[in-house]
Amino acid sequence: MEKNIYFYSDSTRISGTLKMPETAIGNGLFPAVVLSHGYGASREEFGDFLFLSDFLNSLGIAVLLFDYRGCGQTEYPLGRMLCSTHWQQDLKNAVSFLCGCNSIDNKRICLLGESMGASTAILAAADDSRVKCAIAMSPIADGYAWIRQNWSESKGSEEFYKFIQEVKDDKNRETVYGQSNLVKMSEAMAYKQKYLDLIEEIHKSFDDYNFTYFVQLASIASILEMKPAEHIKKIAPRPVLIMAGKEDGIVPWELNAQKLYDNAGEVKKISMFDRGDHGLLAEPVKAGTVSEISDWLKKYL
Repeated sequence: MEKNIYFYSDSTRISGTLKMPETAIGNGLFPAVVLSHGYGASREEFGDFLFLSDFLNSLGIAVLLFDYRGCGQTEYPLGRMLCSTHWQQDLKNAVSFLCGCNSIDNKRICLLGESMGASTAILAAADDSRVKCAIAMSPIADGYAWIRQNWSESKGSEEFYKFIQEVKDDKNRETVYGQSNLVKMSEAMAYKQKYLDLIEEIHKSFDDYNFTYFVQLASIASILEMKPAEHIKKIAPRPVLIMAGKEDGIVPWELNAQKLYDNAGEVKKISMFDRGDHGLLAEPVKAGTVSEISDWLKKYL
């Protein structure tokens, strides 16, 4: 019960996969979850979303996976990932696609994202009343504050402001030459060393369509403009679940998940995993994450 699909977002053809349960429950229409992948990943989220979609199908829930612009098989320049604008529009157009499917209950659609995809899910849900509930795993609360913290801790504040100037200069240069410069994701994000090593391992294991190793500086400029913490309250009174790992060294929970939870209106919940790192669908917290998702969807979707 799986088929490749496509839909259009600002005239760009978005590639995706629609996975349907074998049987419908209740009125014959399926509730649906749209999975929102992370920065530089693809619809499969390195296999995690394939596992999750199979699990959701077992609950009688349809699942839409797709590649954001700048990632995967979507017909758009790889590495041009404008999260603050294009990604939100892509996600809302994914909802529109589902609303046009005869087998989908368009009053029961959830957005579920991971990392940058979680932040995008928050922003899209805040702006789209068709979304019944949202789930955000390891979300970023403020793009500028997040990148500034990474750079300040690993390279120092002076280097951060030099980088910001480089991003600004690139925006000016793009107006002349029509193209933004590329940079390694690891260099742009200034992660801690263990995550830089992980990025290099992922780069060796996945091709460019499953992991975008080089990103445009325009993509970084877009992250700097993302402010999910300023918009999350607009989701209320629709429910939002925020999940994070206390060992996450990429997106520290105190300044991100906790801030989002504090700013959210009711109905809301935050679930923390003591042994969780950035990827909550990995061991040792995988079972706990899936259990939280299942309970939330049974209650609110």
